[in-house]
Amino acid sequence: MTTRRDRARQLASEVGRTFPVSDVALWAAGATYFGIVGLVPLALASLWAVGHLVGGEAVTRSMEAAIGGLPGGHGTPQALRTLTSIALGMSWVQALVVLFPASLYGEGLRRAFRQFADVTDTLTGWRGRLGLLGVALVAPFLVLVVLTASPLVGPLYADGGWSLVWGIVIAFHVVFLTVSLALVALFRFVAPGHLGTRAVLIGGFGTGSVIAGFLQGFVLFLAIPIEWSAPFGGLPIVGAVTALALWLFLLHLILLAGYRATVVVDAAFARSREHAESETV
Repeated sequence: MTTRRDRARQLASEVGRTFPVSDVALWAAGATYFGIVGLVPLALASLWAVGHLVGGEAVTRSMEAAIGGLPGGHGTPQALRTLTSIALGMSWVQALVVLFPASLYGEGLRRAFRQFADVTDTLTGWRGRLGLLGVALVAPFLVLVVLTASPLVGPLYADGGWSLVWGIVIAFHVVFLTVSLALVALFRFVAPGHLGTRAVLIGGFGTGSVIAGFLQGFVLFLAIPIEWSAPFGGLPIVGAVTALALWLFLLHLILLAGYRATVVVDAAFARSREHAESETV
């Protein structure tokens, strides 16, 4: 009898056997490029929507609480304050305009996902953009969850000691929940083909757990007292963009690996259903 451990080993083996190792860096780099173009506009649109849901003052207070728990180096506090201020000051027209570059991220993700799925796809760019707009409808509520937790988590990070440990635990679970739900939406609306709901939930939350831990590591990375501009002759903008692009590239490596695992899990479920149906007949 095949046990759950045996099935897990078989799935892991199939993911490793079918994973396009030689091209993964290329497609992760492509997704990273589209992410650099689209993630900031997506964040602006999400913060703008949250501001209309709960009010600009509440968003600002929550963001300040979050900033209070983050390392102060590398211009992170000022960047987040500027992002929030611009988002809350946008008009309806500006909010609609930023959705266009935000949608380009969906195109980049769908093109990358297509290389890790056993499906054919047409109108890839347009479908990816439209799918990302669907995710953008969910994003403000996920951002709202993170901002709601900020007044609790931020002071715990700032206090250090055991408070920091509790802050990390709470932050991990908040980020895990929100990132996992975002990944479920990406795998459902942006990825090509049609994955089963069960596989999407397993893949989304499984990948989300890894990315949540990865993002906690990014906070630690911000605390390292090394100037990002040092390898570039002291140019701060070049150093900041390069460092953030590197972390975004690593994040997309994890994302693509998680998506490929989701595809393999979905195929395994399909084979199980076919086997059960054949035995019934």
